[in-house]
Amino acid sequence: MRVPIAGGVHGRLIRAHELMHARVSPVAPVIVEAWPDLSPRAVECAEEFRVNELLRRIGFDVDELRDGSERLAGERLAATGEWAELACFAAALSGTRALSDLVRGVRRVAGEWAAACRAIERELRGVVRRVPTSSIASTALGPAGLPLGFATHTRRLAEVVDLWAAAPRAGVRRTARPRATGTFAPLLLDEAVELDRRVHGACVVRRTHAAYGRRVLRPDRLVTDPARRVFERRASCRGGVVVVDQSGSMAITEHELVSLLAAAPGAFVVGYSHAPGSQAVPNAWVLADRGRAASRVRAGNVGNGVDGPVLRFALGRRRGREPVVWVSDGQVTDSTDHADPGLAVECAQLALRHGIQMVTGVPEAVGRLAARAAPMERPRLLGRVAAAVTASP
Repeated sequence: MRVPIAGGVHGRLIRAHELMHARVSPVAPVIVEAWPDLSPRAVECAEEFRVNELLRRIGFDVDELRDGSERLAGERLAATGEWAELACFAAALSGTRALSDLVRGVRRVAGEWAAACRAIERELRGVVRRVPTSSIASTALGPAGLPLGFATHTRRLAEVVDLWAAAPRAGVRRTARPRATGTFAPLLLDEAVELDRRVHGACVVRRTHAAYGRRVLRPDRLVTDPARRVFERRASCRGGVVVVDQSGSMAITEHELVSLLAAAPGAFVVGYSHAPGSQAVPNAWVLADRGRAASRVRAGNVGNGVDGPVLRFALGRRRGREPVVWVSDGQVTDSTDHADPGLAVECAQLALRHGIQMVTGVPEAVGRLAARAAPMERPRLLGRVAAAVTASP
């Protein structure tokens, strides 16, 4: 790593930038060879944008990331007609004042390209706007062996950059958002999430001996056991089912998962998030299963997309009348992440029929599991749609 050792704001910012790369980015060959279907230059510049976004979120003034050459570079790239490189360069500078210098140079030659550079910045910032910092910076390894922050978010950013870079000079335009489908995406579990941690306090033996009960199963204990515990009963174990929305506006951290399992060691916890319009991409993952849990939480895929299917899956793992808690902001979307009232009604009916308790965050879910007998409420988070369902016969 080569960085300036001189003092000053600019030198400190460059050092922070490179250290952030060391913290969250794969090594250079991995970045170049990660996805054969994408331009290596687009992936590289998308990763630069992700690193700068993380620096901005932790308080660094990324506007100082410029060296004075950006205006001239923009003018030369526009003059020589190198749109693909200009699009990538604009992506790398997006979110900083250096982009303004680049656009100023481009505008002297090609005004429509200058507008396109600004459009690239808007689209990239829109991709990460609602995504939690913990998800963008995640270094947990995904199914392909890539850090999830890189594999999920840099991939989406690089797709945007690649589409812009491929546009011809006369027709540079934004790609259309996929149309609404009105249906949920199929549920696809991520089997690569490893439950590598044992939860303290979870029940291993489900039956225990007792001095009272309905049937005598161990009459020999009348002789061998001073307490004459000849009956058997199930051991009491605090559990429950928790469904966690991990889309852009929602998340669960490793610390929150530990708190959740401290309240209910025998709980079954599943997270979900669907990448809009994607196919064959896992959109749900088990985080804890009756005494075993993941030591690291997998990042989400930005969208919702499978709210209904994951609720049905979770209900299938319910034991008896244990509580089912849904951690969600109340947004229900289809497979392309468009809000859909019909799908919201479907989820509201599931919540009412099966007594699913809706909460806005993991701390509230901890309280519901600890209480064990929390009162069932109307799924208020689905707003007017749920109110209509409640009022209907």
